[in-house]
Amino acid sequence: MRILDSEQEIVESKESWQKLYASASNSNVFLSYEWITTWISVFKNCVSVLAVVTVWDLDELVCLLPLYKRAGDRAGVFWFVGSGEPEAAEVCSEGLDMLSARLISTEINQLLKKAIDTIGLKKLVVSNSTEKNQVSMMFEYLGYKNLKEFKGNRYFINTGDSKTKLEKRTFRYLKAAEKRGITYHVVENVSDLELAFDELKRLHNTKWRRPGHPSIFDHPLFDAFHNSVLQKLLAVEKLSLIAIKKNEQTIAVNYSMISGDDLVFYQSGVDTSFKPNISPGMLLHCAQLRQARILNLNNYDFLLSMPPSYKEDITEYKQPIYSFTFHKYSTTFFFECWRTAIMKALSYLRVRILGRVSW
Repeated sequence: MRILDSEQEIVESKESWQKLYASASNSNVFLSYEWITTWISVFKNCVSVLAVVTVWDLDELVCLLPLYKRAGDRAGVFWFVGSGEPEAAEVCSEGLDMLSARLISTEINQLLKKAIDTIGLKKLVVSNSTEKNQVSMMFEYLGYKNLKEFKGNRYFINTGDSKTKLEKRTFRYLKAAEKRGITYHVVENVSDLELAFDELKRLHNTKWRRPGHPSIFDHPLFDAFHNSVLQKLLAVEKLSLIAIKKNEQTIAVNYSMISGDDLVFYQSGVDTSFKPNISPGMLLHCAQLRQARILNLNNYDFLLSMPPSYKEDITEYKQPIYSFTFHKYSTTFFFECWRTAIMKALSYLRVRILGRVSW
């Protein structure tokens, strides 16, 4: 067992981390070396203590738990690396879990317990994860109390399905786009990436930027994170960035990533003023679904949304996503339970009162 507490130590583990990622059953891009190291580099001012817990079998990395203590938090509170950054620059990492190449044995649990005791973890915040995850099982084994909260659903399409909702809904748009000479452009090198990403940001900002309400890409840390991580993902062939154009005019860009055995849609930019309306965003979702099939990936994943969502209308499957907090001591666990219940009650009353006033 080793605790990596510096960027240099993490860099030195790169080859082992990538080998573990390739063999782990729960691999996803948000646990990849590229995503995690980019987050640490960009959001380092949010970090007061870095504690990437690793378990080794001789020279082979077999388990990894990337944690950190957030600047300003009280002692003993830890977060998953990739979460807990300022909300205005939130990168929305999902599927947070312990990366493992094998079933967690009693021996590995004991090593993890030693590491958790060493860093002094009293509370762990896991912002987005599935109900059944290895972290939950491990902390249950260690006797930690768990508070779980529903965050929304992960929506996805199985690439093995034919006649999907998405393809049925876009059939006439595909025909119309073909007649109008719409072309598809897949990013394959750094120069293409820079141009396509600039277009994505321009289109996204045009739609979402308002006076007093900046776009997410206006935040320098969010922009810096994606400028860096996109290049890293391209280098390891985990990026799927596709644009559609009419002549030289870019009308939409879709930013997706290969994540384990899935292709996940992360962000887009669409020219909503383009006429006639051929639903360019939907065209690109179809293009990415086709790309996922070509790559023999299992799903085209739209990630987390709170229902109701447009994603329900174009996907066949969903999976609930939760946030978790694990507490070492019963006193803090019950205090947080009461606090959560009170906040929910106040929120309910506020809605009821404001509703009556507006009526």
